[in-house]
Amino acid sequence: MMAALPAGVQEYLFTFGILVSFIGMIISAVKSRGDMRALLSGYGPNRTHLMLLIVAVLLFALLEIFLVGQTQQLFFDDAIYQAMALDLLHTGQAWMCNYGTMTSCFSGQIFHEPIGESFNLAIGFLVLGVHRHSAYYTNFALGAVAVAFTYLSTLVLFGKRRIALLSALFIAMSPVMLVWAIPTTSDMPMLAYSLIAIFGMLVFVRKKTIWTFGLMLFSLSLLSYMKVDAVVYLLVIPLMYVILDDNSVMASIKANISMLKENVLNTRMLVMLLVFAIAISPELGFAHSELVSGSFGFQKAYVQESCNTQYTIIAKGAINLQNLNANICSNIYFWFDAYKSDYVMQPIIFTAFGIFGAASMFIMRKRRELLALGIWFLFFFLLYDAFYAGSVTYGVDWRFMLSLIAQASIFAGFGVSALISLGEDKHTEIDD
Repeated sequence: MMAALPAGVQEYLFTFGILVSFIGMIISAVKSRGDMRALLSGYGPNRTHLMLLIVAVLLFALLEIFLVGQTQQLFFDDAIYQAMALDLLHTGQAWMCNYGTMTSCFSGQIFHEPIGESFNLAIGFLVLGVHRHSAYYTNFALGAVAVAFTYLSTLVLFGKRRIALLSALFIAMSPVMLVWAIPTTSDMPMLAYSLIAIFGMLVFVRKKTIWTFGLMLFSLSLLSYMKVDAVVYLLVIPLMYVILDDNSVMASIKANISMLKENVLNTRMLVMLLVFAIAISPELGFAHSELVSGSFGFQKAYVQESCNTQYTIIAKGAINLQNLNANICSNIYFWFDAYKSDYVMQPIIFTAFGIFGAASMFIMRKRRELLALGIWFLFFFLLYDAFYAGSVTYGVDWRFMLSLIAQASIFAGFGVSALISLGEDKHTEIDD
């Protein structure tokens, strides 16, 4: 459908869609600020939350500044997104221009991610000036947003400041976060906006108003533009919502069917749904065309069997079970720091805390939260296992683990908090 449009037209549609999504999210956030403030106040003083947020983000910033240099890890992608950002500023078209003027482009090309990262970089260029370091600082800011919204999402999910702070500290210290916070690829924006969308969904679970509904919708629409992979969130976030919205999945489904019946003639809700559909349609059309006819470079690519380095396969598709079988071992070993000699790192202690956290959720009857986080993790773990270039040992594609690191950090934060609680209980018994 998108491919049938005249050259340059679909690029304006991308720009229109992401602008509507961005404006819709901002308006919804402003309109629902009272609900968010009241919700967060229920978990303690808002000033305390702000201080804890600053601590987590400051740790991330200090580690990034003093331990990680400003470098581009994937030059080809970085150059394309930065070039597209300039075209967005000059012409409003979301592509890399091959032939044109400062005000219009006659011939260009789209990469696999049509606009999300370039949209963020365009804002950075507009505010900070057109410079390579402006692009770096923009992505670094998105990393800080990811840390902040890990705190906020965890706080709303569990209602405990300690779990929220520990989760934010884990993601702030994660090597994959620190290494990929500066390079201008589409993975960090997808992480940051996914956490905003998760937070929006959690707010709507707790505070069901027309504007928190809008916050959930438009943050999801905006997220979908960050990377083609993000379209998966159109399934993941509704699933998480149904799991978390009531005491059981069936109770949640019944309650939401009743809510839909009550609001079927609600004009504001219908208008919001219509605007959401218009906003997300260009990205859905692009994702469909990529699925049907897109070329992801898998042709004649060799995928090494990570459990048996003597065996390789020739990729027969961008995503299939054959790729999953080849990639799954390396993507499991990653969580146990098996590739640190290749600078592909995940401290094993972080994973240990995460596993303990998942077990603790089950034991402490936080099973809906465990299921929601598990689905969030598993969808993207399997997606990248099935992708021909989805192994952490395939070039620099361990950046895909950014889609899993927030979930792992929340599990780890819960695990450490559970251990601290065990110590507190023993201390209380001694005092008694």
